Amino acid sequence: MYSEILILAMLRPGPRHGYDIKKDVERALAGTVSLNNKTLYLALKRFEEIGAVTRQVLPQEGKPNRHLYQLTERGIELLQASLRDFPASQAASEAEFFTRVAFFDYLEVPERAAILTRRLAYLEGCLSYLQTMQHMADAEDCAPTMGISMSHAQRVLAFHTRRIRDEYQWIATWLEEMQTIR
Repeated sequence: MYSEILILAMLRPGPRHGYDIKKDVERALAGTVSLNNKTLYLALKRFEEIGAVTRQVLPQEGKPNRHLYQLTERGIELLQASLRDFPASQAASEAEFFTRVAFFDYLEVPERAAILTRRLAYLEGCLSYLQTMQHMADAEDCAPTMGISMSHAQRVLAFHTRRIRDEYQWIATWLEEMQTIR
């Protein structure tokens, strides 16, 4: 799950307070993803229980204690495994995909290529579906059957198709560049 990857990845450079983890997550993905406190602290507790993180209590005078979390070797292994684990069922999720891409520095080139290839396969399916939808929208008898103005629907369809093609091209180019690195 991308939220767990984000939390572990934020701890990779060094110890952090929970609040700092939350803010770092928002900065890491330009505000496209955020963590709520419940998700963050439940995950940190679970990671502590399995030995993926340690927690140090820092007493404060007149205030609640602060907790400093640090990634362990087990946590690093869990982060690596979670980044690599990108089944086809998750390829449709932008949050899952872009979270992994944001932390490609923690993966080897073949592992990066596998993630990009899975997302590319998903996008191919989207483009095929959108092409079918475009053929239906172009059919003269389609608009009355659907009971909507097709001009607006076609604009949405065209925009979505361009967006998917742009991402497809971005990934395809990146994969070509990776081939020259290998």
